[in-house]
Amino acid sequence: MDYEKMGICVSILVLVTILGVAGVSSGDFDIGIDAGTNFLPQINAGTNTNIDSFYEYCYKFNIDNC
Repeated sequence: MDYEKMGICVSILVLVTILGVAGVSSGDFDIGIDAGTNFLPQINAGTNTNIDSFYEYCYKFNIDNC
């Protein structure tokens, strides 16, 4: 009984793998890698360092003891 369950899982895994490789190699799915554009922002230590942000957080949530 366990061999049948394992065979079904392996068959589904092989089918998904084959269809995934065929889909990616067909070129219909464009995820923007070959375009050379980077959609992620460059984050460094100087990005958004507002000292009053803690107090703004307390003000927005009406917390009195900040």
